[in-house]
Amino acid sequence: MPSSSRRKGGACRCCDNDDTKTFVSTLVGQLMSLQLCSSDEEYISVAEAIASSSSSSLSLDEAPPSKEDLEEIVLTLVDYFEGDVKEHDAKNMIHTVVMDVWGDDFAENLGLIDNDTADSDEHDDNEGNESDDDDDDGDFVGEGECQLCERAVKLTRHHLIPKTTWSRIKKRLWNAAPTIETYHSLDDEISHEKKEFTRNKLEKMLGMTDISDIPKSITHDSVRTYLFKVCLLCRQCHSAVHRIHTEMELATEYNTIDKLFGDEELLKFGKWASKQRP
Repeated sequence: MPSSSRRKGGACRCCDNDDTKTFVSTLVGQLMSLQLCSSDEEYISVAEAIASSSSSSLSLDEAPPSKEDLEEIVLTLVDYFEGDVKEHDAKNMIHTVVMDVWGDDFAENLGLIDNDTADSDEHDDNEGNESDDDDDDGDFVGEGECQLCERAVKLTRHHLIPKTTWSRIKKRLWNAAPTIETYHSLDDEISHEKKEFTRNKLEKMLGMTDISDIPKSITHDSVRTYLFKVCLLCRQCHSAVHRIHTEMELATEYNTIDKLFGDEELLKFGKWASKQRP
């Protein structure tokens, strides 16, 4: 990051409505340095989602964030890049962004990171080996039965909600949270018409035709669990899944193994693959 963008001193920059934009653009630069996204659009989308992830409805243009706001943003950053970004790295990244937007003194006084962070890196690296060994999409995770073609082969982990869609799916779930709560509070018999209306509304808000698998209550943990759903596929079937459908189609329409089975083209491929030698 160019040193000229760094402001010394504790004063906040007070350019009208610029802090959020600067926060996002600086975070984009931090993310690009890690080369974890596949396009500029994804970097921007992820940065915007992370910047707005605080449950306290953080408004960067109205006031600087609290330590609690930033800790929530750090957790969202860690969750999105499952295993690729450790918490202390995420804290350092957000600390750098805060220094760029509100100044070094403000960042230091906030105390998001402390002097023990750097000293604990080696310890964290050793403790984190087990989680780092979690293979990502496309990497072999062991041998077993492919859930699509049912052959006994080497398996890969397929995220039923592709990671490239997480920022968008998260936004949709959080925006729809009140409507989801209303939907599940309605009695099927007494409020059938109202529940049907609410279901149709949710399908439009989430961009899905089947909402039976979404969390009944939107919390940090329930969203994380929903996004982390996986199934185990052989390399051939995994490649076919991503070749036949776009990432957003997989996230919204084919986000369970049963829904993958329900796709005629994938089912046809699975039957063909089942007859092939592993």
